[in-house]
Amino acid sequence: MSDPKTAGADAGSVVSDPQHSQKLLRVLQSLRQDDCFQDAVLVLDGEQIPVQKNILAAASPYIRTKLNYNPPKEDGSVYKIELQGISVMTMRQILDYIFSGEITLSEDTIQDVVQAADLLLLTDLKSLCCQFLESCITAENCIGIRVFSLHYCLHHVYHVATEYLQTHFRDVANTEEFLEQPPDRLCELLSMEKLNVGNEKHVLEAVVRWIGHDTEARRVSGTKGYLFAIGGMNENKTVLSSGEKFDPETNTWIQIPPMMQARQHFAIAELDGMIYVLGGENEDTEVLLTMEVFDPHCNVWRIQPKMTTVRKFGCCTTMKKRLYVMGGGSYGKIYDSVECYDPKTQQWTTVCPLKERRFGAVACGIGQELYVFGGVRNRDADNPESSQMTICKSEFFHDELKRWVHLDDQNLCIQATSSFVYGAVPIGASIYVVGELDTGTSFDYVREFRRSTGTWHPTRPLMPCDLSKTSCAALRITNCKLFRLQLQQGQFRIRVQST
Repeated sequence: MSDPKTAGADAGSVVSDPQHSQKLLRVLQSLRQDDCFQDAVLVLDGEQIPVQKNILAAASPYIRTKLNYNPPKEDGSVYKIELQGISVMTMRQILDYIFSGEITLSEDTIQDVVQAADLLLLTDLKSLCCQFLESCITAENCIGIRVFSLHYCLHHVYHVATEYLQTHFRDVANTEEFLEQPPDRLCELLSMEKLNVGNEKHVLEAVVRWIGHDTEARRVSGTKGYLFAIGGMNENKTVLSSGEKFDPETNTWIQIPPMMQARQHFAIAELDGMIYVLGGENEDTEVLLTMEVFDPHCNVWRIQPKMTTVRKFGCCTTMKKRLYVMGGGSYGKIYDSVECYDPKTQQWTTVCPLKERRFGAVACGIGQELYVFGGVRNRDADNPESSQMTICKSEFFHDELKRWVHLDDQNLCIQATSSFVYGAVPIGASIYVVGELDTGTSFDYVREFRRSTGTWHPTRPLMPCDLSKTSCAALRITNCKLFRLQLQQGQFRIRVQST
């Protein structure tokens, strides 16, 4: 038994009433309409709602900040808190939630409540809204919920809506919401890598339905594809700044405005409909550091931030909305360096270097992957002055791995001076590499690299024998236009991929 003299020194026991907070909220709720306890008004759309400052400040960090920044005056005047972007009806719902912890949500009111909760920084209410939104996701509304959740940083809702869209795309593509999407969002949806369609014909059918939903307005959204030929050197050994584009609709070449600098041996890539040219050398054989971009919509060239390294015979491609320029060289040096340009920040950053120094290579970017094919280097790596050159091995870079690895080139070509790669284009799940490819037993012009297996395969038909040292590009042409081109006396040789 404890000594009575020391009992008073005990810390005692903490006890609590689990119903205390609910009881308090009920009392506060009953006092809401009593003018004696109102000491401020909310002003929304010209209408005033009497409130208690301390209750609002306790619930909303946004209101608390407004009170701290602009404290009430001591002249007895009514303190007014003006809120914009919240309707009176929505604010009354939120006040009910603040005083009770409960709110009635519906598909008709959820957007207004999320917007208000976001403004007032009511994180708990926002979480409840997220749970409600996730429970509401269907084929008819998943696109709208996905867009809405991205705007208000509801990351988990965005993830759930995206997964639903990818898994149930065929159902989504038959909804009115899908047919109402603008062209840019339609392109974004169709470019998802994990889209579950089973057969790509379902994607085509979805696009046809989308166009047919408003044919006149969407006719312009079937944007033409062009081939561009820019810069280089003409038959008189003059370095060019001029450029042309080929229109398959009319089967004609059209002049475009000249670049701001004449250049040859430069890198070139397309990103978000813009054409970037980088480096190269001018008519004085000066190796360039500059980059410029052509906007086909405005038909103008613009100067862009310079690269960090002067280079010619480099290669360039895109990945995840960024430009990557690799290899090349200048004044007798061959580079393994890689740099990345982000058009949003207009900043250049360095990336993990290639495993082999090379110039004259070609590159492709697909999803989160970069591929570099060909290019040449000194045969004797320890002797940079050596004049003997050899083709480089193909390399692969994944954005998550952040490093380069060699590909198996056994069936591409042998490591010899007789091999050279001139171009590479991704088509479907494969990459087609064009060049003078000495396999040791045969001489091929086109090889197919299948990304799924990492293997090389011969293609048929081979490139015509009267073409050599040619670059290449992929251009989508509808069948009717393709047939028309083929009938025009063989002016263009077009390889149709078999299915």
